Amino acid sequence: MNKTLSTMGLARRAGKLLIGHDAVMLSVRQGRAQTVILTSDASPRHKRELEAAGFEGKLLVLEESMEEAGYALGKKSCIFSTEDEGFTKAIEKSL
Repeated sequence: MNKTLSTMGLARRAGKLLIGHDAVMLSVRQGRAQTVILTSDASPRHKRELEAAGFEGKLLVLEESMEEAGYALGKKSCIFSTEDEGFTKAIEKSL
């Protein structure tokens, strides 16, 4: 497992990582999402929805697929988000 997925796993265990389309989009609409993370095989629809929702934070794309991220994080999804500044910086640094 690489450092980015390890950091995301730590954020998940701390309750600071949102997983899945509905949770991420709710956070984006409420203006709380600082970073949205997509897997390499995420649909282009996700990017369009983020733009339509007015997302102004950072959008990161992992090198890993949804299967690899799901295996590492314990829940299969192609879109993730964090609202915590510390984890946002740690994930960005690990990329």
